[in-house]
Amino acid sequence: MHIQEPRAQLDHMLRQTRMNLVVYSQMADTKANILLSISSVLLSISLTKVADPRFTAAIIVLVGFLLITIFLALMTVIPKVQGFRHKRYSIHHPDYSPLFFGDYVDIPYDEYAKDLEEIMNDSDRSYEVMVKEIYQAGVYLVKNKYKYIRAGYMFFFTGLIVSTPIFFLQNLL
Repeated sequence: MHIQEPRAQLDHMLRQTRMNLVVYSQMADTKANILLSISSVLLSISLTKVADPRFTAAIIVLVGFLLITIFLALMTVIPKVQGFRHKRYSIHHPDYSPLFFGDYVDIPYDEYAKDLEEIMNDSDRSYEVMVKEIYQAGVYLVKNKYKYIRAGYMFFFTGLIVSTPIFFLQNLL
């Protein structure tokens, strides 16, 4: 990446884009927490009525959808930090990002500081690192948080829609 003339407008654009990504991540977490709370409350209430034969079929269907919804909401808010299968990066790895803590956690401080110093003294490389960080954060949001939150809402509403006619069919026929 080559930036012909580093200037304040570029810095502002990158800063604003990163702040927007943080806001989008917070929005996804908030939506997931709302979905998790509503689904948990409905699950608790539903389970108290499962023994009533008038509600059994509809509640079993609803409970199944609510459990999937809860799982998807949890997948949205659970951090995706590598656990036991942690991928160790070096500063030379093509996927390494010096701005993401999950990537530099295994790199010795001296090596990390030296690499960051080189980056900060090269405006082209500084911009490249920031652009890469923005890109990776956006991809993470779409492929992880928003994928799960969308699926969670779809399962939640599908569960409500499917269980309602089952209830009416069971009680009107």
